[in-house]
Amino acid sequence: MTEAAPPGPMDPSRPGSSPQGAGQGASQGPWGPRSAAAAMAAAEASLTAARTTSVPPVSPPPPAAPTPAAPTRMVFTGENGELFGLLVRGYVLQVLTLGLYRFWFTTEIRRYYWGHSFVGPEDITYTGRGMELFKGFLIALAVVLPIQLCAFLVLLGLPQAELVVSGTVFLAYALLGQFAVYAGRRYRLTRTSFRGLRLRMTGSAWSYAFRAFGLWILVVLSLGLFYPWATAAMERMKMRNTWYGDVQGDFTGEPIVLFRRGIVLWLIALALPVASVISIIASVPPEAWDALWLWLDGSSSRVSTVVGLAIAAVAGVGLLTIVIPILLFPAFQAIAFRWRMEGTRIGGASFTSRFTIGASYRVYLLGAMALFGVLILLGIVSAIGFGGIATVAILRGGDGVSSTTAGIIGGLLVVVAYLVLFGTMWIAKQLLIDLRLQRARLSSLAVVNLAALDHARANNVDASAMGDSLGSAVDFGFST
Repeated sequence: MTEAAPPGPMDPSRPGSSPQGAGQGASQGPWGPRSAAAAMAAAEASLTAARTTSVPPVSPPPPAAPTPAAPTRMVFTGENGELFGLLVRGYVLQVLTLGLYRFWFTTEIRRYYWGHSFVGPEDITYTGRGMELFKGFLIALAVVLPIQLCAFLVLLGLPQAELVVSGTVFLAYALLGQFAVYAGRRYRLTRTSFRGLRLRMTGSAWSYAFRAFGLWILVVLSLGLFYPWATAAMERMKMRNTWYGDVQGDFTGEPIVLFRRGIVLWLIALALPVASVISIIASVPPEAWDALWLWLDGSSSRVSTVVGLAIAAVAGVGLLTIVIPILLFPAFQAIAFRWRMEGTRIGGASFTSRFTIGASYRVYLLGAMALFGVLILLGIVSAIGFGGIATVAILRGGDGVSSTTAGIIGGLLVVVAYLVLFGTMWIAKQLLIDLRLQRARLSSLAVVNLAALDHARANNVDASAMGDSLGSAVDFGFST
């Protein structure tokens, strides 16, 4: 009799092992059948694990910062031909009016320079008038003439006090000159507009004058070493009181930067003359100085070799002291201009400058060479002209002309020759140096963040032209 086999996992005889039961109540796992609930739980666990181990979604990148606008270049479009006609007409009218036309002429020149200056496509406008400068000059004379009158009266009674009186007048004019710097700048700003808005200037001109006067004394006492700190302080006083509409200006230039840029020039300008003096003292014998003092005192009229040696040495040092600063002036001017412009602020707008020492020397050297050529040409023309006049006078019987008439004619010819010579050289300097320097400087500038001035609002004020004209009255060159 055959023995029955034990039931297996899929034996139909086992309860729940039928294919129907497997499909209804259980599923086949890796190690045997399992319930449907367990299978669902395993599937959920597997899905959860897949979610937790998957790469998290990448967040979108933040929006890119707006690209800053490129600096707005400044340009100068003035040309020689237009300015030449303006200069010739203005000079002739000044001669014919004995200088009275200078106020209207100054206004025309400013309108020319302002009107040909552009910030990008936008121009700058000057609205000043010649009559304003003339009235200001009359007021300035009311300040200057009493000073001259008092000095004259004091010298009548105390002629021995000439040195003290002259020094006092000089100091008074120096103080008035600093007043003219501030007040004249205030007038010019109120007559300058950009985008239809005027600039203006607040603060006290007298407060600035006394502070600037003290700073310049420190500059003189320090032999120029204090100049960067004095200039920075004066620029801050001016710029912090300067406004474009309701937008305030500022000056952030660091004096130590100007000091580092200019110290080499200072050393050259001072060290070379000092070294020359030391070498002269060491090389010229003492008896030469004694002979020189006797000759200067009038005790000796004989100019010996040693006296000539001492005179030549002193003249050489004096010439060197004058020539070196002149040769270094273009370099110093370029350094100071760039430093001043880069430190100037109007609200959120600032300036950059590419004006270099080489550009400054190119303007001055080429201009000086051209001026020398003009001077030679004038000499040739003058020689031909006077030679022709003399020839005509001789051919027509100059012996019959009275000495008085000849003297008058000769004097008139000298005056005309001087006016022509002076006027020609002055006009040539304006065209060959000043105009080219203005073009080089302005074209080197760019305004950074010009959009900061877009929301400026008008806040116009008026200012007298007295300060501007006072610089002309004291004739210290402060009103430029």
